[in-house]
This record gives sequence, structure tokens and C-alpha cells, in this order.
Amino acid sequence: MARAPKVFTWSDGFHRYTVAATSRAKALEAWETDRDLFKEGVAQEAPETPDAKAALAAPGAVIRRAEGGLKSAVDKLPKPKPRRADAAAETKRKQTLAKAEAALAAAQDEHRDALAELERRRRDLEAEAGALSVSWTRRRAKLETAIQRLRPR
Repeated sequence: MARAPKVFTWSDGFHRYTVAATSRAKALEAWETDRDLFKEGVAQEAPETPDAKAALAAPGAVIRRAEGGLKSAVDKLPKPKPRRADAAAETKRKQTLAKAEAALAAAQDEHRDALAELERRRRDLEAEAGALSVSWTRRRAKLETAIQRLRPR
């Protein structure tokens, strides 16, 4: 005695394909696919679909019906599971972060010290320039006085 056919269905997002077959392998044959749609989770047994009666009336024939389109197909895709970082990776990330923060603190200290050294050198140069200006003013005054004395009147 032949086995009773079961109703199988799958969708590519644009169309729903339904077939009555005695096994999953025969359903895949009817759909003319080399992929195992059942293993991928795309196809399933569905005795309660709207096309089940039509499929059972003509076993082996594929019933094709238009479906919701690309948006509907995308909405039906399984949602990606959020990744959880393993403990070792999280520990390494925290260590790397701590090293980066320490390097930033050291660079900030180095920058602050360099600015302070530049400011000290600037003050020293200003003091030297002031002393040079005073020295020049005195020397110039003496030379001008000497020239005034030597000029005929």
C-alpha cells in the first residue's frame, strides 16, 4: 500500500510553492532544487496551508501562489543573534584599554611639561632681551655723547 502524501511548502519571498508528496526528498524533486530546503529551514511540512487541498488533489504537482514580495521575505528571515564576547577577549580588550588610557595620561603629562619648559625658556629670553636693550641703550648714549663732544661747534 502506498504512503499517504504530506503537504510541504516553502517560499522564496515572492511566491509560495506547495506540493503534496510522500517524502521530503520527493518534495525537493518536485520543486526541482538541488538545495536541501528543509535542512536550511526554508521548507517545512504544512498541512494547514491555504493551498493544501489543491496540492492533495494533485500529488506531485507544484502549486505556486504570489506572496508578499521582497520586504515580506526580508522580514521573515531569522534575526541575527547578538554576539557575546568571550571572557578572554573581554579581558584582553580591558587590558588594551587600560594601556591606551595610561599612554594618553603619560602623553598629556609630557605635553604639559614641554609647555612649561617652553614658557620658562620664553621668560629667560625676554629677560635676556630686556638686559640687552638696557645695555644697548647705555652704550649708545655713551657713544652719542662721545660723538657730540668730538664734533665742532
